[in-house]
Amino acid sequence: MAKRLVVIDGYSLLYRAFFATRFLSTADGRPTNALYGFTSMLFYLLENVKPDAIVVALDAPGKTFRHKEYAEYKGTRRETPPELKVQLPEARGLIAALGIPSIEVEGFEADDVVGTISRLGEENGYETTIVTGDLDSLQLVDDHVSVLTMQRGVTETITYDTAKVHERYGFGPELVPDYKAICGDTSDNIPGVPGIGDKGATTILQQFGPIEQVLERFDELEPKFQKKIEPVKEQMLKSKWLATINREVPLEYDFEPFILDDNEFEAAKAMLESFEFRTAVRRMDLVLGPYRDGAPPRTDATAAEVVEESLEVKLAEAGTFEQLLAWVGDRPFALTFEVKGEQGSMFDEPTRTAYVAVGNEVRRGPEAFGFQLLDAALPRAILHDAKPLYKHLEPTLQAPRFDTMLAGYVLQSGRSQYALRDLIQGYTDFGAPGSTEQATAALWHLEKAMGERLDKESQRKVLDEIELPLVPVLAEMEAHGIAVSREFLLEFSKSLQIEIEKKTREVYEYAGEEFNIGSPKQLGEILFEKLSIPAPKKTKTGYATGVEILQVLAPAHPICGEVLAWRELSKLKSTYADSLPKMIGEDGRIHTNYSQTVAATGRLSSNEPNLQNIPIRTELGRQIRQAFVAAPGFTLASFDYSQIELRVLAHMCGDEALVGAFQRHEDVHTVTASLMYGVPLTEVTREQRGYSKMLNYAVLYGVTDFGLANQLGGAFSISEAKALIEQYRERFPSIKAFTDSVVQEAKSKGFTTTLYGRRRHFPDIHALNRNERMYAERQAMNAPIQGTAADMIKLAMLHVRNELG
Repeated sequence: MAKRLVVIDGYSLLYRAFFATRFLSTADGRPTNALYGFTSMLFYLLENVKPDAIVVALDAPGKTFRHKEYAEYKGTRRETPPELKVQLPEARGLIAALGIPSIEVEGFEADDVVGTISRLGEENGYETTIVTGDLDSLQLVDDHVSVLTMQRGVTETITYDTAKVHERYGFGPELVPDYKAICGDTSDNIPGVPGIGDKGATTILQQFGPIEQVLERFDELEPKFQKKIEPVKEQMLKSKWLATINREVPLEYDFEPFILDDNEFEAAKAMLESFEFRTAVRRMDLVLGPYRDGAPPRTDATAAEVVEESLEVKLAEAGTFEQLLAWVGDRPFALTFEVKGEQGSMFDEPTRTAYVAVGNEVRRGPEAFGFQLLDAALPRAILHDAKPLYKHLEPTLQAPRFDTMLAGYVLQSGRSQYALRDLIQGYTDFGAPGSTEQATAALWHLEKAMGERLDKESQRKVLDEIELPLVPVLAEMEAHGIAVSREFLLEFSKSLQIEIEKKTREVYEYAGEEFNIGSPKQLGEILFEKLSIPAPKKTKTGYATGVEILQVLAPAHPICGEVLAWRELSKLKSTYADSLPKMIGEDGRIHTNYSQTVAATGRLSSNEPNLQNIPIRTELGRQIRQAFVAAPGFTLASFDYSQIELRVLAHMCGDEALVGAFQRHEDVHTVTASLMYGVPLTEVTREQRGYSKMLNYAVLYGVTDFGLANQLGGAFSISEAKALIEQYRERFPSIKAFTDSVVQEAKSKGFTTTLYGRRRHFPDIHALNRNERMYAERQAMNAPIQGTAADMIKLAMLHVRNELG
């Protein structure tokens, strides 16, 4: 069999990996996503392509021979992101550590190095696979050279041979430079022939072949092509020259077989460990083992997946509870419950068996033993989702030693779930647990693994001082519940029904007919077809009738205002007046569930029902709150921070106007309006204050000019809203500087931090999709402020509960 040579276009692959891999960083904030993608591709090649020799081509610093002839070459390329730049030297280090030769030649591009080595490989009897992130190298494909490139992500690949190139373009690899000569290449700033695109270029090349023949037979071209090519004949020839890879670069390559010695293996392992690529480190023996010095000859068998370490557990019966307690002693222990044969479930279903682990030793006993053990030694318990267990315990404000669900949330608040099985596989070297006793032992080990990560990321304080102490407080709140007046809600529902019927008649009157007001399709037809109201937007399924649309139209078209009122009444009735009475327990109270692991910002969430979303902005909405009552002899009190997020912003950015307003106990929105409109505080109108309040929060949350225009209810156009935002930034330059610095921190590290140190990660901060990237930037802008406010509220809850005794 012919020997296999792999030639990697290094920076092209790294560039592709940077944008194709969700943003990653080490615990100390060093970006690693390009390195991760590069390592994944390298391992893929070693496992699947199985090269005899491997080499990396790199771009040398400075201009190339093409720049001398065409100064604008690659002039349109955007600046390399600094987060990618810092990974390039690390990539060089990894390549060197693995003993893979890298070649760069001054005055030439990596493509030229790739082309020359592939020619030399063919001359020396090698079958060559070129690995690249772009398609320039397709011109090099022949019977002995193929190109492997990425379809999606990094390791979802496609390999081009001659037939594949024909399939893609309709002609062979030899005409790829001619294709670029006609179409141009915006990424390299190759001009081509303006006005002729892919289809036209393909038609011409299929009929005439290379562009030199096109020019020789110019009279045979269609007039429309003649007209476009005639003025740029020389430019077309120059474009082909620019697009043609030079395969005669003066370089030397010895085709030395890829063999790793022990020092290289250990150096590469140390680098991967420094990048925190745990999976890659675990797979090194499997992937790199066949290439180590003295290894037996490789076979064609595809390498199997890593066989993860399996926990060898010693399971025994607990005996009596006293025996179990004596066995645990004063050691930390992990506890799970098996429910109907499902491991790790700790909710309302009747549990059957308790499993207690200390290291790899596990004791099994009745479920009551588990609760008794928690009552006796809760501060030493390692649990997963501890809060539901408190309903089975004696009243206590003690927190468990460790909760892996909360630890998972603190480390990655953007995840949708924190299943024990996933955490075990994600943070330890163990495979998926195959039994409850294995899951329990793995839970015990998980504390150390996750604890080390918490320490590396300086997140231990967030878990130990906020999240864990809050568990018993929330459990107590859930158990106690809140009293609700069923009678008030029933009466309120009746009054709402009367108002809904009244609003329905009014809408019908404006419409001139009866229809289903709750149907967006029917509503759109009435508003924008029958009544001929100008339609701002139409979707695939009909007209857009969302609240932001109707708010803009309401001042000029009263039916829109009536529909909004009908919607509010209907939502109040169905969501609150009719639903809440069904959730009242036998004790006359509603027992909601408070979750610490749902909101990525660090905030608490409430569900079944959501008691954090009771309306307050409208008079009708505020009436719902009258249904929540105090028990006899008690009074309900509401405690909140005044304008907490604006206060945090003032503290973090140090803006003199904002800080001064709070220090002087002035209304911050009035101060903002005074600066925005250039009038004394005493002359600020109610309307000006209202606009300024909306603007304060719009800038705080990174709202776009379009979003602000919608929020202002049509009072300002998009361009006027944009001007307002710009004016705000001019009046408050410290705020703009602060938010810019926060976004830059998220770009460089992949996360932001609150004043208390809580991190929030933004994997889409470098997404190629502009909407995804801008959304991540807006989230990052507000994350330290919103997260700090959430931390303060949680700490206040702890302090208040301590004061209550």
